[in-house]
Amino acid sequence: MPRWLIVLLSLFCIIWFTTRSRSPPSDALALARAPFVDVLSLTVILPLIPSTLAHLDELLAPFLVSTSILYEVAIVCPHALVADIHRELRIVLSNAPPGHPKVSLYPWFGHTLHHQASFEIIARVKTQWVLLLDEHGFKHIAECDRAYMLHPRAVHLPVGPRGFAGSSHNWSQLSPSDRVQSAAFLVPPFVAPSGLLAKAPLISSPSLAWPALGSYVAKSTLGSFGGIVIGADILDTVACNPRTKTSTTFPDEESGDDPDSRTLADIGSVPISAKGFFALAFPRKEDLRNFIPATCKLHNQGYTVLAYLYDTVDNAGSSGIVIEKNCTIPYFQRSKATRSFSDWLNSLGSVPDIVIGLDHQDLVSSTFSSILEQPPFLNTTLMRLPRLELPYTEWIGTLTLHELRHWNVPEITLSVITNNRPYSLRRLLESMQRTLFYGDMVNIRINMDQTSDPETMHIVQDFVWLHGDMVLHHRVVHGGLLPAVVESWYPSCNDSYGLLLEDDVELSPLSYAWVKMTLLHYQYGNSSPSSSKLFGISLYQQKIIELRPTGRQPFNARALFRSASPYLSQIPCSWGALYFPSPWREFHDYLSFRLSQSGLSIRSPIVPGVRSNKWTKSWKKYFIELVYLRGYVMLYPNYDDFVSLSTNHLEVGSHVKNEPGEVYEKKKHMFSLPLMHLSGALAGQAAHGPRLLDLPGGTLPDWERLPVLDLVGEVSSMEAIQKRGNERRAELGECLGVTSLVSTVRDLLCHVPL
Repeated sequence: MPRWLIVLLSLFCIIWFTTRSRSPPSDALALARAPFVDVLSLTVILPLIPSTLAHLDELLAPFLVSTSILYEVAIVCPHALVADIHRELRIVLSNAPPGHPKVSLYPWFGHTLHHQASFEIIARVKTQWVLLLDEHGFKHIAECDRAYMLHPRAVHLPVGPRGFAGSSHNWSQLSPSDRVQSAAFLVPPFVAPSGLLAKAPLISSPSLAWPALGSYVAKSTLGSFGGIVIGADILDTVACNPRTKTSTTFPDEESGDDPDSRTLADIGSVPISAKGFFALAFPRKEDLRNFIPATCKLHNQGYTVLAYLYDTVDNAGSSGIVIEKNCTIPYFQRSKATRSFSDWLNSLGSVPDIVIGLDHQDLVSSTFSSILEQPPFLNTTLMRLPRLELPYTEWIGTLTLHELRHWNVPEITLSVITNNRPYSLRRLLESMQRTLFYGDMVNIRINMDQTSDPETMHIVQDFVWLHGDMVLHHRVVHGGLLPAVVESWYPSCNDSYGLLLEDDVELSPLSYAWVKMTLLHYQYGNSSPSSSKLFGISLYQQKIIELRPTGRQPFNARALFRSASPYLSQIPCSWGALYFPSPWREFHDYLSFRLSQSGLSIRSPIVPGVRSNKWTKSWKKYFIELVYLRGYVMLYPNYDDFVSLSTNHLEVGSHVKNEPGEVYEKKKHMFSLPLMHLSGALAGQAAHGPRLLDLPGGTLPDWERLPVLDLVGEVSSMEAIQKRGNERRAELGECLGVTSLVSTVRDLLCHVPL
């Protein structure tokens, strides 16, 4: 070959290689177009060493959020630290918000280094993707980079904020750029396919491990680089300087293509009400429109409500208003000045009392929790709602700021009691799956008796619950309905509530909305001393009074009160009802004491003149005794046409006998009720029957205005039923000071010697 041709070819190769190495790789260009990773497909790997143990709460905080992406946080630690970490975890997790991913320990033994241990457990994780951290976690990592790694895209290479280029003799860290960059290797934190890293070589030296990983990645992917460094071009939904305070200016002209787009001078021009401030953060205006009925009710209570729409960046920083009847809600679209949620919050000038967003995880919403866990937002409450349930949230707007501040406080467990009615159980479980839970984590416990049939067992084993944890309990000795109900749930704390459901019950899709609305209003928003007598909330609407000595009597609360107001009744409901922690604990103690027959025969009537004295195998007999002596009450709904939040199908079981067809159908008709339709939560539309807010004045009445009924359905008062209980306690024995109720069950039946 001629010499001149060799030189020419050499020059061509040098030019080709140089231009190729400087061009953005196809993988980097594809990063912005790649889909997001699947739900529950990401495991966080956090190495913990003695020097960082004291900061465990800070290291875990970014990951202990309600998320649809994170499956597990895997803590890799020396075996010697396991006991100390367990102790710290109990404290950290007790304060963590509901819905956070599970946290697991993976101890290592011997002289293994923590980066080696992290690689070794990758083969044990169950997800397609891993977020690999070093011992510092997300410390010194910008908010935008955190947001990407908590909601990454499905790219077959490691992706993170820290990359190096050069050669083994002269590595240099890549500077932040507006564009994604290829790197020879990355250092943690970064996201990568778990299958890729699981086969990576284990290098003992930390300084050599990451370059070796980059070389392995390049060879494994048939590429020329070992990772991708995040650039601003794929972070167009968050900003990298979230602490910068900005003031956003909007154009003066109105937008001609949107009837709602009427501009505001700037965010600071909107006056903030001293009564309360709500900040809404939704991707699209459609989300805001769907939430507008609740928003307007909050606005009409005198609260300030501002909205931030972040799905697209509007360089002009446009603003607008949504007008609904007598309600005007300002919104602000994301701009270059307010690229991140924290930018927008900092621009407001006031700290919101409550932030409402979607439970859907995107690059912006994934930052909500971490932002609100820092000053000055530590007292701000975060509410996350599912997008599909936004049209059914009008009732939220009827609650006060004080009540909504407790949105995340109640812990409600659904407790299902079943035995050998598989058809009934399936109907109940299907109705539960149709129920709206408004983003709450709601755990379920299914209690099966020893005599449960194979079909029932099969239904339970195949049941999938997506709203929280599921626990199955199977008795090994047949106990009957009394222990089956009483032992089906026990409160774990003073904010723990049990929704007890026998298997012949069916729920309305709005049953949880009724429970949450009334619980927040009467348990967390009410300061009346007598409200401490509330022992539960019924989903079922009374149609029959069962306890009168003369037998069952028809009952119509709306006709009796001539009002749509809910009411208080001493009768406990067993056909779908929420029970409160303190009275339920007391009931356990009371029942144990009564069944022991210590000084008082179990046949001795406690409540005079009620039919339940003959219900020897019913838990309600004893709960009615406690209710009578204490002066307790339960809240009942009162909708037109007996429309209810639960119904009972009165199927043959422990307390329903198999009777001739006509007799049975007549009795069943007495107790079966129509369920409130899902449309009952829609605003401004014709519902199929009564609506959830068909209440006096469209809102729940104050506690003092609720009608009160005694055990036989007679109109009474809180004072009268409490006086009656005190007098009965005095009749049971030598009791002193009955005007002030005592605290223990032994003293409640005070004729029994201590």
